[in-house]
Amino acid sequence: MTKTDLLANLLAKKEWMFFETKRILKEPSKLLETVVAFANTEWGALVLGVEDPDKAQWEARLMGISENPTHYAEFLRLLHINIRPVITGLQKVEIPFNNKWKEDKIVAIFVDKSNEIHSLVTGDTRIRTENWNKKIWSEEIIRLKYEKWSLKFEDEITKIDSLEDFDLEMRGKFKSSLDIKETNDWQILKDNGLAHKKDNKRYLKQSWALLFAKNPSITLWWKYGIKVSHYFGTKENFSWEPNFVKRPFTIEWPLFSQIEKAISYFKEIVRNAPPKLKWAGFSSSILIPDRVFQEVITNAVIHRNYAIQNDIQVRIFDDRVEVESPWAYPWHITPANIQHERFSRNPVIVRTLNRFDSAPNLDIWEWVNRIFKIMKQHNLYEPYYVPNSIKRHSVLVVLFNMQKIEYRDSINNYLKKNITITNQKAREITWINDTLKMTRYLKSWVEKWLLLSTGEKRHTTYRKPGNEWEWLLFSDPLKIENKTHEKEL
Repeated sequence: MTKTDLLANLLAKKEWMFFETKRILKEPSKLLETVVAFANTEWGALVLGVEDPDKAQWEARLMGISENPTHYAEFLRLLHINIRPVITGLQKVEIPFNNKWKEDKIVAIFVDKSNEIHSLVTGDTRIRTENWNKKIWSEEIIRLKYEKWSLKFEDEITKIDSLEDFDLEMRGKFKSSLDIKETNDWQILKDNGLAHKKDNKRYLKQSWALLFAKNPSITLWWKYGIKVSHYFGTKENFSWEPNFVKRPFTIEWPLFSQIEKAISYFKEIVRNAPPKLKWAGFSSSILIPDRVFQEVITNAVIHRNYAIQNDIQVRIFDDRVEVESPWAYPWHITPANIQHERFSRNPVIVRTLNRFDSAPNLDIWEWVNRIFKIMKQHNLYEPYYVPNSIKRHSVLVVLFNMQKIEYRDSINNYLKKNITITNQKAREITWINDTLKMTRYLKSWVEKWLLLSTGEKRHTTYRKPGNEWEWLLFSDPLKIENKTHEKEL
């Protein structure tokens, strides 16, 4: 890759949520605001030595670090002393160019998503919104703490000091599963992290209300259920005649019951789905195995962010099932590492559900790998975890109700080695000669968030979501391993 190509790629990018350019004339303290905002939100790249795109065009934007080397040195120094706590793992890429017959450079600072909340020494805390840095105050900081797990919603103590709202069926199942001689309900709950004694009074925790209250949504006056919407076809119809198979409904009750009822409804759909001819006989037109849906809905219930007031959304279409949980992926978890990393946002809920005899969760940290393997065994597409760059405030899992198609695999394999693909290249590797037919395929995958469209109408390119850093710097057919000049700060 030439430095000319690299510069051209950067200058072609618009400022947005994950990308910003700044001249080094800016006060170093102002530049730190962007670094803090990126770390507190998702990730981002701050490119120094480049004019804003609305003030100059193309090469005229290249100002370089030499415009004020003192400011640049001060910026690097303040990165370690003016941000609390210090942001670790910052990376920089230096890109040289000729500036008015002399050597100069611009510098890209890459910031990873942090599991901590960072503020400037002035007390300012910022997050990234669209293409600007928004200052947040106490209420939003608390919300951010829940997201980053600085605060645990399940551990908070309620004002409930009575067991009158105890769901007797759940109580009986739990005590039977524990197989203990202890008969005092309060002691059992305290021993399992579900109750707390304070000032000689006993109080129940939020985790108890979610797991054992007759209806957590009523007890806590919040939305803690599962909303199921079942559609005919592959799209929502927003006309006067919605395309619902049945009226959308909400599953409430304790979390264990929510999971059971959601699984039961899915199994009912599979049983009643119209048969489809396959090989020498007929089978259900719903190809997604029950076990896969159980794993996904269980994970949504036990790992969702309960500090956010919203139900889990289950949307069922002919060609897919979508399960969407409130707020973002916890801590360091991303769609790219979700099969290999482990994290529990609600460990008390996970542990308690696992103690039931008929536990919906095995609690062995293998559930993601298992559903990938099961889908593969049935020749179905692997579950798709939509990146937060597309669905910022939720975790969306898509289960495709369709057998694998060879040409889609060819395009997917190509994009594992290359950043973008064009219609022409897609036709070359799939042997599909019809341009319009390939366009329809590519657009359908964009609609399902499997691809992102990155170009103009006549020069459209497509890429996989979730590889924003590489796309930011490189374009097809350049490979990621060509990235150079990278240093850790």
